[in-house]
Amino acid sequence: MLATFYFPYVSMLTSTSVPPALTELISEGRIQAAAAQASRHVDTCDPDLLPGLLQLHGDLQMAVGMDVDAEESYREAQKLMRASKEQVRFASCRNAGWQALFRCRYGTAMSCFMRLVDQPGSELSLRLEGYFGMFGVLFGLGRLRDADGVLDALDDLIDDSSTTLTTARGWRELLTAVRFDVATQSELRSHPELSDHVYWQSGLAGEGAPRIAPMQGTTPRVSTYTVQTPLLRARTDYLKQLMQLANGQRDVGHVLGAHADWAGKQGIASYQGAVRIEIVLASLAGGAPALAESILTLLNAEVRMPQSHRQLEYLYCFAKLRHQQERNAESLRVYTRYALTAMRCIRDEAGALARYAQRTVRVPEQLDDIGARLPARYRRAYRYLVDNLDRKDLSIREIASEIGVTERALQSAFKSSLGSTPSEIVRRLRMERIRAELQTSEGAHENGILATANKWGVSNRSTLVNSYRREFNEAPSDTLNR
Repeated sequence: MLATFYFPYVSMLTSTSVPPALTELISEGRIQAAAAQASRHVDTCDPDLLPGLLQLHGDLQMAVGMDVDAEESYREAQKLMRASKEQVRFASCRNAGWQALFRCRYGTAMSCFMRLVDQPGSELSLRLEGYFGMFGVLFGLGRLRDADGVLDALDDLIDDSSTTLTTARGWRELLTAVRFDVATQSELRSHPELSDHVYWQSGLAGEGAPRIAPMQGTTPRVSTYTVQTPLLRARTDYLKQLMQLANGQRDVGHVLGAHADWAGKQGIASYQGAVRIEIVLASLAGGAPALAESILTLLNAEVRMPQSHRQLEYLYCFAKLRHQQERNAESLRVYTRYALTAMRCIRDEAGALARYAQRTVRVPEQLDDIGARLPARYRRAYRYLVDNLDRKDLSIREIASEIGVTERALQSAFKSSLGSTPSEIVRRLRMERIRAELQTSEGAHENGILATANKWGVSNRSTLVNSYRREFNEAPSDTLNR
């Protein structure tokens, strides 16, 4: 499961008491060693720091599959918390959300994480975790576009809190790695050889398509050069090799297998299972059925798992492998089980998606093609620009100040993403709105042209005529009289 791999790193970023030695172990991906070190720290910790350390210890225990011990650590942490009843309830909600996500109980997890994000009084660290948890649920449900939107909201929250959030750099690095992860997963599951994986295809088509997904057969368009933390880097490097396998480069199989073995040695069994499924999918896409079969033999226990989602991918991979081996009767029999399991999953997910849909009942603002091409932070600048087009005094300095960047940074982001400066975008949008009114307003006349322009922040006739002609190769009066 994607979110559970990043969970120790998220916990480290949000914890109030992480000894340097623990930070180093988690960052290096030595999760089992970090759990053991946390246990030793708990025995010698300053009482004031103990609640936070106990919660971190519980997180690491859960990451390595020690669910019962994790629950006990959480309970002890809450008993020792010197906080209001409301904050204790928030902590309990946070712990319950992660426990539910690890157990694939998506409805419960979504309810808990939504509360962390939406309830007044929730601390910044909890809201950050809430958004990341919501992302994990939506990704697990195959709702890649919604998951991508939650990452945008998380990105905005980090931007808004950058002056007070001491771990902002770590969060940005995490977001870069996760966006690359989602782009790679989307490309893999969009491969023509896997087009009958109906559970995922339902989330990859039409409105479910993630905006950051690359065209099939290309390298994901998310740069990872800023990802330097060893834990995150190990994942992004593995994903690059995974797509090499999916594109037919079979000699990377042993490297991918080594990553799965590393996960097993760290005790993160749920992630090891997810990695093996990813390797099988890439093998089936890349025409390496022998490698797929060798990995599937290590996953036989998955089909007996009580969680439908754990069975789902295994059943699809097994059916697809038998189809490629031309063992069609067996393939059809297993694919039928897969289809029934997919329907059961969709039915079970209805509650989680309904909760999320209620939260987003208001239709979100749909960015046009200009806004969608900007980085998340600068989309806010674009929205602000659009909302204030009618103001004559709208300035680039004001737009930059609205999102907390310099004018130079704003100019650079717009130019690199759109090929136009913010001033050029303002002028173009104003001319488009003026033209739309001239084309649709009945009874408009020559004396009304400047009045229409005034409504959109343009009061100078010469500026109007020159800008309008530049955009449409005609004067405003030509549009009006046509």
